[in-house]
Amino acid sequence: MFWIPLLWIAGWLAASLFYRKLRGKPIFYARLPNTRFLQTNASGRSHRHWFTRLGGANGCLVVQVTETELDIHPFPPFNWLFLPEIYGLEYRVPLTNVRSAELRKRFFRSSVDVVLQADEGETKVSLFLAYPDEFLKALGMTNWTDRSTAHA
Repeated sequence: MFWIPLLWIAGWLAASLFYRKLRGKPIFYARLPNTRFLQTNASGRSHRHWFTRLGGANGCLVVQVTETELDIHPFPPFNWLFLPEIYGLEYRVPLTNVRSAELRKRFFRSSVDVVLQADEGETKVSLFLAYPDEFLKALGMTNWTDRSTAHA
C-alpha cells in the first residue's frame, strides 16, 4: 500500500513531462538574453477564472522582460505536474501583446496587474514583485495602461 501513492505521483509527473515535451514547452528554462528585468522569486496569480484567483504561485515565478518579449513562468519543479496549466501562470508573449500594466497598491503589498494577449485569448495576471517600478520601466513606461494606443 505504501507504493501506491508514490507510483501515482511518479505517473502524474511522467505524464506532465511528456505533455510539456509534446507541446514544445521547456522542462528547464534558460535565462533570456538581453534582459531588462529579471526576478526569480516573484509571486502571482491569474484572473482566468475563480479557481485561478484562489490559487497561484508564491515565490516560485520567474519574470523576465527583454527588448521584445515578456516571459512569466514557474521555475522547476513548479512547472511540472500540470501546475502552470492549472493555475494559468506560464506566458511568453511579445511586448506588443501586453495590452496594459498597472501598479495597484494593496493593503499588505503592491501588485502589477498585467493584461496580455496570449494564445488562449486575453488574460489578466497579477504579479507581486520586489521592484514593480523597474518592471514597468522595462516594459516601456513607468506606470502605463493601454500600450497599444500609447505606442501606436
